[in-house]
Amino acid sequence: MRRISLFLITVCATLIGKGQTNTNFAWQERSSTLSGGLEIGIPLGEYDFTWGANTFGLSANVALPMRVLPLDIGYDFGWSRMGSEYGEPLNPSGLLSANTGREVRVKSNVYNHHLLLRLNPLRGRIRPYGDLMMGARHFSTRSIASAANGESEEERDGAFAGSAGWAVGTMVSLSRQIYVEARVERLFSGKVSYVDPRTITIANDGSVTYEKLTSRTDVVNVQLGVGLRF
Repeated sequence: MRRISLFLITVCATLIGKGQTNTNFAWQERSSTLSGGLEIGIPLGEYDFTWGANTFGLSANVALPMRVLPLDIGYDFGWSRMGSEYGEPLNPSGLLSANTGREVRVKSNVYNHHLLLRLNPLRGRIRPYGDLMMGARHFSTRSIASAANGESEEERDGAFAGSAGWAVGTMVSLSRQIYVEARVERLFSGKVSYVDPRTITIANDGSVTYEKLTSRTDVVNVQLGVGLRF
């Protein structure tokens, strides 16, 4: 195991060294970055025990360099779908429970909003970095009932949990302006009550019922995307 670890460290150091000396995709100056891509959320600890399901969604972040220090400041956003439900309520008094022409859609999502402080000291084609993050996670359930005449009714159920953590990532330049990015976030999030999408039920009259779970919401987010430097 020790030999394998030393080998991996040597390979990574070699790749980074080559990235710094490769001028085919010159990226020597500091610049702002904007990236986005796919995200997988892996629950941890109490959140894993209570909720226990991965989430899938999208992520994006923007970072602006500070003048003197090798630091960037920015904002990181994430969206993941926890679950959804769809139903067409029936008229129980109609002939053979005729369809009422209404549609009910219920969607449960989690949104991540974090300010970030990024240590980004290296130059060259390959740029590893580290972030400190602070913000909140928003658990939101939205129910929309639509009638045949186009009218709709909406109900929301949401809660916020304070969140802080860190992230590590690597940017690999494909050209002077475009790069690919791999990133891992570790978020420590507070306790909150959120809708359990697995319990969502749409009744024949169009009413929506569900149960809630309460837990801490610690998570690891794995992200892969593309970016633009400007």
